[in-house]
Amino acid sequence: MQERITARTCVLLVVLVVLGVYYPAIFAPINSIDDPGTITYLLNTDSFNLRDIFTPGAVYFRPLLLLSFMADKYLWGLQESFMHLENVLFHLANALLVLAVARRVAARLEIASPLVPLAAALLFALHPINTESVNWISGRTDPLACIFILTSLFFLVKPAPAPRVAPLSSVLAALAILAACLVKETSIFFLPAALIFPFFLPGREGGRIPPREALLRNWPHLAVMFTTGLGFFAFRRIGSHSHDAGVARVVTHVAGHDSAGLAVSARLVFKAAGFYLKKLFVPFPLNFGIIHVSDLYLPVGVAVCLLGLWLLKRRTLTAYFFLCALAVGCSALLVPLLNLTWTPLAERYLYVPSAFFALGCVFGVEGLPFAGRHRTAVSVLFLVLLGIAVWGTATRTLLWQDNLALFRDTLKKSPGFVPAQNEIAIALYSRGETGKATRVLSSMETPASLINYQYGLITKATVQIRKGDLDAGQAILEEALAEPGKHEADIIRRLLAVYDLKIQKDKRLGATLYPKSVRLLARLYQITGDPFYQYRLGIVHLAQHEDALAGACFAVAAAKAPANAVYREPALKLAQKLAKRTSP
Repeated sequence: MQERITARTCVLLVVLVVLGVYYPAIFAPINSIDDPGTITYLLNTDSFNLRDIFTPGAVYFRPLLLLSFMADKYLWGLQESFMHLENVLFHLANALLVLAVARRVAARLEIASPLVPLAAALLFALHPINTESVNWISGRTDPLACIFILTSLFFLVKPAPAPRVAPLSSVLAALAILAACLVKETSIFFLPAALIFPFFLPGREGGRIPPREALLRNWPHLAVMFTTGLGFFAFRRIGSHSHDAGVARVVTHVAGHDSAGLAVSARLVFKAAGFYLKKLFVPFPLNFGIIHVSDLYLPVGVAVCLLGLWLLKRRTLTAYFFLCALAVGCSALLVPLLNLTWTPLAERYLYVPSAFFALGCVFGVEGLPFAGRHRTAVSVLFLVLLGIAVWGTATRTLLWQDNLALFRDTLKKSPGFVPAQNEIAIALYSRGETGKATRVLSSMETPASLINYQYGLITKATVQIRKGDLDAGQAILEEALAEPGKHEADIIRRLLAVYDLKIQKDKRLGATLYPKSVRLLARLYQITGDPFYQYRLGIVHLAQHEDALAGACFAVAAAKAPANAVYREPALKLAQKLAKRTSP
């Protein structure tokens, strides 16, 4: 039977399985976390400059990811169904790449059965841990980066049993890693795994090559990978206009003045490592808002480190795949230390490691002494596990069809997760259930210790503004602005909108709010660099008869505005008019 299963049949089966399980994703709505911000940014971007896109500086530097979203805008107008479909197709591409890599490994290990590579591809394709990355538009980062990482591995693994990596393969693999880094910076964590690949190559008779011999034979490969790493960090350092905020944040939060201390940091890292290892083997329960894990994972995390050392000593291809999962997964261990994302732990961080995990598990089981004698039992067990994976992935994909159901599930599994309450309220508002939404927000507490707690304050302020209590809304927004985090620009815009509403009700407030409006608009221009805020600043100055200041702001707006900006011509006319009025 195995002889009748061709490569084409395997490819077709993987395609049918991925599309069959994930097709409901195309009916899912925009998720209220991150998706609206991405889409709003894209809608407000009339044009883009490749030089600006490829210039590092912010904490996140993901030009290829941004270009993929730009393609969504110009190809299908940011229709969510197509954006979800694109995520599914990226996942399908990765499943096929796992199949391709597994076929090369099988040929190298002289495994004739086509079912072994197929098993690796299906295990990855259906692993429930990947549902978050596939179903969430903003989760595209990991599937897109994974395409380039697996492509790099494909170039490294050759079906022929050569004890060295060809220089061309090294260069192509390095270029693929750099492309992955332009999707997600943490893809650089795969570089050490790519660097040590030659030391895990079996010899022509199947034995291990002595490390010194592997080093001498593969020094060009090592040179290419070292150069790639140096080039990546040099590019970020030299090309950055703000001294590479991403690397700077890692340094300050891991070993600098923002560090929680070695003991606390080590505890967080070990707990996260143990938790993620469990999630790869037992992904349930799936949860979109993981905020706490048991201390029982601490010794498991220590065991993960010891396991890594043992795998380094083993130096087999199976060990190598598990080391790849560990190397890439190390980036997720930094997240609890950086206080950067809305949850310290997340299932999406295991998307790329799960590809290597699938390869390691399948080839590891295939290499066990009893696997051949008990092949039927192993196959039945695998089919049972695959059935569980299909159930978990399919039900989770259906849950992502409804934001309210998704966040209620999140709150049920993480009762103290305040952002889930916020998103439940947003979902209720979208359904017109204003009373229920208001009750949820009224009972919600947003402690300052919560990452992105400002998001909840913004929503609470919105409720007060909708009720007509502008003073209460203003007070909440000003509280959030004291420590705005990454929400500063959004908070300022909302505050300015409150000021406008208050001035519309009472013109005399214009003079009272004038100094605050000037300060906020100046700060908004400093943050965004958008000349539109110079135009708005000119309007504010003009309303208070500060003609000289208004004219200067209009002149800046006219000079820096895009050619097609609707405010450019009015700004130019006002600047000329005021220049004449204020000239001696």
